[in-house]
Amino acid sequence: MDDDLADMFPKGFGKQAVQVDKAAIYRRLQRADWAQRVAGLAAKASAGPATGSDDSDLSDDSSDDEMTELPISHEIFLKNHTKTVSALSIDPQGTRMATGSFDYDMNLYDFSGMDMRALTPFRTVEPVEAHHIHELGFSHNGEHVLVIPASSQAKLYTRDGEEVAEYVRGDMYLRDMNNTDGHVAEITSGVWHPTDKNVFVTGSLDSTVRVWDANVRRKQRTVIVVKSKASKGNKTRVTAVNWAPDGKRVAGACTDGSLSFWSTTGPHSRPTQTLATAHAAEDWVSSIQFVDDNTFLTRTTGDAGVLKLWDARNFKTPILQRGGLASAVQQANFALSPDRRHIVLGTSGSPQQAGQLHVLDKSDLSTVAALDFPLPQTAAGTTVGPAAMSVVKVVWHAELNQIAAGLSTGSVHLLFSDRLSKGGAMVVAEKAPKKRHIDDEITADIDLDAAAAAAERMMGGTGSGSGENYSQLTAAQRAARERKDPIKSHKPQMPHEGMRSMPARDHVDKNIALSGMRNEDPREALLKYAKIAEEDPMFFKVYEKTQPKKILAEIEDEPEEAEEREAKRRR
Repeated sequence: MDDDLADMFPKGFGKQAVQVDKAAIYRRLQRADWAQRVAGLAAKASAGPATGSDDSDLSDDSSDDEMTELPISHEIFLKNHTKTVSALSIDPQGTRMATGSFDYDMNLYDFSGMDMRALTPFRTVEPVEAHHIHELGFSHNGEHVLVIPASSQAKLYTRDGEEVAEYVRGDMYLRDMNNTDGHVAEITSGVWHPTDKNVFVTGSLDSTVRVWDANVRRKQRTVIVVKSKASKGNKTRVTAVNWAPDGKRVAGACTDGSLSFWSTTGPHSRPTQTLATAHAAEDWVSSIQFVDDNTFLTRTTGDAGVLKLWDARNFKTPILQRGGLASAVQQANFALSPDRRHIVLGTSGSPQQAGQLHVLDKSDLSTVAALDFPLPQTAAGTTVGPAAMSVVKVVWHAELNQIAAGLSTGSVHLLFSDRLSKGGAMVVAEKAPKKRHIDDEITADIDLDAAAAAAERMMGGTGSGSGENYSQLTAAQRAARERKDPIKSHKPQMPHEGMRSMPARDHVDKNIALSGMRNEDPREALLKYAKIAEEDPMFFKVYEKTQPKKILAEIEDEPEEAEEREAKRRR
């Protein structure tokens, strides 16, 4: 009896830690195909070794062992975009994630601020109105996000979603692109420098590659004009750029099929290495990634979908290549594993097969794992066809050892392993949901009488339930009643006029000379010169001797009008 009574009382005071059953959580988040695979391996182990096993069984075993080293056993997905997720980035520390989409929005997530009940971004920004986003990239210290929208101007935001800079747009009427301070056509790619946190490079459809200092908005640091050999020196479109790991070279791919390197120290008028037939003409090279200082990979989208492995020391033919990786979205990229042994990329769907996430072995570009994702449903409850689903943007974070994949359905899938991964999605999964307190429910504090009075006022009534006219109350009485009003009492105070964000006014004040004159009172501005004009007239000085007195007769008021004006003045 005493034990039962003791169980009714708390064992301690203060905030009690919530116990989380991690095993149950990870069982619930385990991918269905992985659970089936684990069950099959368990059944195979319980049956014992089979006699007369051939080489194919050995190859299956080795493939299973390799898959266990991949962070693909568990999954969390976020559904906050309405269209294709075309940009994806995670900060180097693995605490925040940024996603961009064809719905024009950039969503910012904080892993430590989410739980399984609230998988929502803490900030949503539209960088450029009615323009989708090509690329997003956190800086090396994670303090800034580089935004490459489908326009000619790159933007820089803080990790909290505040705009820092919008870089200059060039003059579209100048033919020589060396003389323009900024791009004049849509930017397709942008990447931070591998070692310098203040430098990034962009490539554009205006046939230029430009190196920028993040602290200088009005002009780029270096301009590289790409001339196409296939089109006899005319312009071509730059689709992808990236830095070599040492930061001394910039690689760029163009729609004429060429692949080139430029030295950052110059000369910039011609590339140090170029291969005019690296890809087929008009193929869209969506991504370039370096394995080391000399080895790199390129990927083309479209129906062909070719992945090629190159060595810059023998820049004539690729070391390896693989086709059949079609993607209908030009922003589709690929990513390397932290140990540089695997490649992860997404493909588009077909009438028979939905888009998949492929993990390839870098040594021979063979498939190690192909992951499926559930098809979304329409508002009517019908399942979307497999051809409509594509895996577009992928990131394999080195610190977290987790894979993030953005889909054409607007969802972002976070893949991880409960054994191999740390932080990131695991922080979200293991966090206990917030307990709702009675103070969190504001409706519990509403004065029902005040609510009835507010309803009466909205309907044109007296405003107080007691029959008195609200319009006849004094200012103090109105303020006292509004404090009890459940609507007005929770309405935030509007900011002061001078504290509102006015980007257009700020731009004019900073960049246009004498723009402050528009804020002056014109009457006061003229009266400053009244005494000077009287002592030294500029325009009427010639009439000082010929017309020393006014020749215009003064208009006198009629007596009746003067009396009426005097009566109005007295009233």
